[in-house]
Amino acid sequence: MSQIISVSTKAISKLTTPQLLKGGLYLTWVASILILIAVITGIQRQRYAIKTVGEDSTPSIVTAQRLKDALAGMDAYVVKELLVPPGQNQVAVKGSEERYQRVAERLVAAAENISYGDKERKPIETMQLEFGKYVAKIQQARDAHTRGDANAVLVAYRAAAEIMDNKLLPAADALDEVNLRAIENTYDKEKFTSSKFLFLIVISGVLLISILVALQLFLARRMRRTFNPWLLVASAIAIGFLNYTVGAFLSASQHLRIATEDAFMSIHGLRQARALTYIANAAESRYLLDPAFASNHEQAFLKNIAKIAQVPNGQTFETVAAGYTIEGKKVDGFTGYLAQELNSMTFAGEREALIANLRILGTYLTIDQQLRQLERSGKHQEAIALCIGNNPGQSNWAFDEFRKANQKAFDINQAAFDKSIKQGFQDLDSFEITTPVVLSAIALLSLIGLLPRLKEYSA
Repeated sequence: MSQIISVSTKAISKLTTPQLLKGGLYLTWVASILILIAVITGIQRQRYAIKTVGEDSTPSIVTAQRLKDALAGMDAYVVKELLVPPGQNQVAVKGSEERYQRVAERLVAAAENISYGDKERKPIETMQLEFGKYVAKIQQARDAHTRGDANAVLVAYRAAAEIMDNKLLPAADALDEVNLRAIENTYDKEKFTSSKFLFLIVISGVLLISILVALQLFLARRMRRTFNPWLLVASAIAIGFLNYTVGAFLSASQHLRIATEDAFMSIHGLRQARALTYIANAAESRYLLDPAFASNHEQAFLKNIAKIAQVPNGQTFETVAAGYTIEGKKVDGFTGYLAQELNSMTFAGEREALIANLRILGTYLTIDQQLRQLERSGKHQEAIALCIGNNPGQSNWAFDEFRKANQKAFDINQAAFDKSIKQGFQDLDSFEITTPVVLSAIALLSLIGLLPRLKEYSA
């Protein structure tokens, strides 16, 4: 290594002053081109990552989860409609019609936002096909309900429930999974790629600044000039541009991190919790509609609630909620989507919304236990009234309160997500224009600064 350095030093020492000045000028141009390539490529890759997270995958995931909400919500309303004589639960009839409309609209939205080919297209096609079959079976159940044929109602509804549970909801999950994996893969790659391009930008920027400084020192020594104003300006521009570019790059990376790790993961978790609550709500109503499979429906309800929030033994939803009112406090053994969110709170107002979510879920579960106790005691009509009731202390009321609290927490994270994505794009704005202009200015200033010195030797 020392021999190579020695040879290089000797070779440089043999060069004339004009040759050294020309070499330095050419090196500034080469370094400028390196910075141009590193900055433009790095910025475009980072912008692609932000676009993937903010505009391609996340809307598809939210659409898939809203589809799941609408499907499970429609099913829950249909069961509540079938629990009472025809025409006596217009709230359920209206609710199922609204959910039907939402499913139709969201299937169209999902089809219009396909970014990953058949991986998205096939789940959407499955939902489009199976939803038609589901609706047909529900209509059969309604027709039998109107005739007063209870057995035919159960036969038709069981067929519809099988389509819902085994076809529609899994397809919605598959659509969600495709886009979730895309976000995770893109973000993981971006973290590595961002570090690589940041390193290249810094190295090429330091190289350019070093060359400009070296030229200044060379002129001061060899030609006894204190400084060259043109090279001084070029150096100042290079330092300022490097500082600005690194700052913008780091800021965009941070905004992408906030959008992905903090906001999006909470958005996803909250939507999953909400969808599971709709599914549990349907299972609760099925428990009363189909007593032959009541045990299965009860287990399905409890299984889905446990995925949302499972409190440790010896504690209640209220005691766990009280624990999280203390900032920084975590409750050991508390699991589920709400536990994940409460253990990773980031934004203002999020804690209060999540604690409210947890408390009302506990209230909802208590009402469910009362409902099952009524059913086991032979008070079937009272259990139905508690199930479909919308007054405070009744199941539908508690479910709606949970939905509102969940939406509030969701909105907080959605606003943070949107803000971070917007700021990430703003951080990277106009680099394709400013970078060539700035580097051309540096190259031109270097030429202007060195040209008079070169002419002195050619005169």
